[in-house]
Parts: sequence; structure tokens; C-alpha cells
Amino acid sequence: MRLDLVLRWIVIAIVIVAVVLLLDVILGLVVGLAWAAMPLLIILFVVGVVVRIIGGRRSL
Repeated sequence: MRLDLVLRWIVIAIVIVAVVLLLDVILGLVVGLAWAAMPLLIILFVVGVVVRIIGGRRSL
């Protein structure tokens, strides 16, 4: 194989690795934010259920 062909494949491989790492970082941030928001979502869900139960009992 010629040198320019080898260099082209090396550049393509570096670009692919960079794109995969970037996607991995973005995905990691999204998943990290989702995990960080999970307790807040659970608390809001529980509060909503409790408010609905209390509201339903008051109307009865």
C-alpha cells in the first residue's frame, strides 16, 4: 500500500474515534443528567399522587 493511502486510513480512523468519543461524552452527559434528575422526578411523582389522594378524599 502506498503511504498516502495509509495516511488517509489513519486520518479516517482518527476521525471515527473522535466522533465516537464525542457521542460517548454527549450520551454520558445525557444519562448523567437523567440519573441526577431521577430522585427529583420520583419526589414530584409521589407528591402528585399524595395530592391526588388527598384531593379525592376531600371531594368525597
